[in-house]
Amino acid sequence: MSEALRRIVSGNSLKTRLWIASALMLVVVVILVARLWHLQMIRGSSLDEQSLTNRVRLIRLQSSRGRILDCAGRVLAENRPNFRFSVMPAELQDSYEVIRTCGPVLGLTPERMRVLIQQSKSIPKFLNYPIKKNVSLEQLVLVQSRLTGLKGVTLEARPYRRYNYGKTLCHVLGTMGEISRKELVRGSRVGYRPGDLIGKSGIEKEYETYLKGNDGWEQIEIDARGRQLAVRSRRPAEAGSDVILTVDALLQRYIEEIFVPRAGAVVAVDPDSGRVLAIVSKPDFDLNLFSPSISEVDWKDLNSDPLHPLENRAIRGLYSPASTFKIVAAAAALAEKIVTPKQAFECAGRFDLAGKSFRCWNQYGHGKVDLHRAIVESCDIYFYKLGLKMGADRMAKYASLFGLGMPSGLGLPQELPGLIPTSQWKRRNYGDYIKDGEMVAISIGQGSVVTTPIQLAMMTAALANDGKLLRPAIVSQIRSPEGGVVYDHAPVVRWDLPLDDDIMSFLHKSFLDVVDGAKGTGKRCRIPGITVHAKTGTSQVISFKQRPEDNASVPYHERSHALFVAYVKDRPKKIALVVVVEHGGGGGTSAAPIARKILAKYYGVPDPGDPEE
Repeated sequence: MSEALRRIVSGNSLKTRLWIASALMLVVVVILVARLWHLQMIRGSSLDEQSLTNRVRLIRLQSSRGRILDCAGRVLAENRPNFRFSVMPAELQDSYEVIRTCGPVLGLTPERMRVLIQQSKSIPKFLNYPIKKNVSLEQLVLVQSRLTGLKGVTLEARPYRRYNYGKTLCHVLGTMGEISRKELVRGSRVGYRPGDLIGKSGIEKEYETYLKGNDGWEQIEIDARGRQLAVRSRRPAEAGSDVILTVDALLQRYIEEIFVPRAGAVVAVDPDSGRVLAIVSKPDFDLNLFSPSISEVDWKDLNSDPLHPLENRAIRGLYSPASTFKIVAAAAALAEKIVTPKQAFECAGRFDLAGKSFRCWNQYGHGKVDLHRAIVESCDIYFYKLGLKMGADRMAKYASLFGLGMPSGLGLPQELPGLIPTSQWKRRNYGDYIKDGEMVAISIGQGSVVTTPIQLAMMTAALANDGKLLRPAIVSQIRSPEGGVVYDHAPVVRWDLPLDDDIMSFLHKSFLDVVDGAKGTGKRCRIPGITVHAKTGTSQVISFKQRPEDNASVPYHERSHALFVAYVKDRPKKIALVVVVEHGGGGGTSAAPIARKILAKYYGVPDPGDPEE
């Protein structure tokens, strides 16, 4: 081959190699551009999100709820460990596998699991959404063995509330429940998330801010597989404060045990400080039914019970005070000089007014009766005539001064105010005036007059402390986790009653003779060595043409309510209390023996039993 031919062949070979190399480079560039376009345009947003998750995550550290204790330091409510199965939408990749492996162990159907996982997408992606609460220890072990390789699922330790005394103080301590969507949406609960538990009633609700504490957080660095690399920063959770009640749990439990009747209430207070010593509402329920959450069956049973065990009768039970209201009527009549202690009225067993007959409980009459005897023997006719002389508005004025017809200020949610009728109230609601027949009923605490047991207890306490109406207190102290005192109760006097010493002395002597007098209606509350002042009451539910001789022969819901108020003021440990027995008949027969047992227990003396007739 000639030299010229070799040059031609060599030149063509170089061009070919250059062309091939250029083509290969072009292909590589095209592939790189295509890949970049795919990553940027197709997967850009998901990769951007993933890159964030590869770096930092904020983990919530939930605070420990404060305890509730009684006045002696007994723990009434505290936290116990509990577990729940949750998913995090941002990390959940294979929901089908989660449903398949974990659903059967948790006792959830595939359809239910799908619904819950779908609902989890409605919250921020980096928050945990509860799928199954109250995971048992057996379920916990089985689920943990199935979590390997599953991303976006976790088992969280979440405390639940344990009530160590079961039914005791159930209406006072209150219940807890999951925060509602409405509360979250309207922002009334700042710092809460779906699935959080909050107080729904009682102390748990009223003192939620103190009990809850403050959540903390932990900022951790993780990789794409969810593995923790390092903790970047941390703020520990702050535990909630302890709430110490004024109530003695042992006295409370004793009263609950001796309260044999079906329904009613008992409130006992210290008349010098306003501290509630016991506050009972019957029937009751076990608080632990609600913790961690109540079953549908238990909830239905409680709501369908005709005696309404969920109702706190101590602050929401509306009862005609009956003859216990004669405390107000007598004090008002003396203060307004309507009568003198010696002024007497005739009681013939019935009182005719405007063509109607109003009877005394003693159908044979009491004869000529002064105010002292009218209180001791609870003569209705005397107070009918006294009430007509006084009028509704002056009676209402003194009833209000005794704290009736208005919330007591105890500090428990949903307290009812009751009602003391006035001329203005009657005109506003009925366009009419209070007639004499209505005034007769009002004067003995019937008709439109309705009060709550806590109001009657504070009325009685005002007598025991010689004329100071106090605000009742159920919380003695609030203490921080470090032991500092956040709140310490001090007595609050709402106002002084306009009753001079002579009036107070007369009232004390009269209410003492209700128990110690030969014809006193409260003699079943006599305790040797204890000076008990009291007043009985029998509140009619329906009107009878003739008073039944035997209460047991009357259908239960037609029987009268039995009321009894009492106080002891001559000892270092004072007490004022009210006992209400729904459909219990006479206050002196049904409620007085319960009060006697409470006082004997409180003062550590034997119960003498009912006196011989």
